[in-house]
Amino acid sequence: MSFTKFRRYLPFAVVATVLLFGIGTLRQSKAQAPDRFTPGMLFGPVYVGPGQRLELCSSNLGEGTLKAFIHFRNFNTAEVTANQELTLNSGGGDCAIYQGIGRVVGMARGDGAAADWVSPSNPLISTMSLVDSTGTRVAVLGVPKVWLRGL
Repeated sequence: MSFTKFRRYLPFAVVATVLLFGIGTLRQSKAQAPDRFTPGMLFGPVYVGPGQRLELCSSNLGEGTLKAFIHFRNFNTAEVTANQELTLNSGGGDCAIYQGIGRVVGMARGDGAAADWVSPSNPLISTMSLVDSTGTRVAVLGVPKVWLRGL
């Protein structure tokens, strides 16, 4: 093969080499959350008005028991609630409630496996709803997150 033909194929060879190296590196790496992290979900923000409350509800559709620790943060008042602990038995569920006025996020953390919280087929189903005397105004799904333990 002449040098001219070789130069024409050189960019393709470089790209192929980089791609193979990148794929090989990805296949060898394994993502693991260190022990100081715990899986969870973030909900909102949702504006809570007078006479309204937030209900962050979870149900465990998997086997075994999951514990969820839920607290709320109000951006307008800087309030951070104490953790509300929910024990979610297989096939069961429970809700944590927040009453206050302002823009609020709900945060849930748990002691189950990360797959219980962030897998597309997760057994833990959670929503946060804005409720008043006429019923549910809005319901939002949680965004999977990884939290530091102890927050």
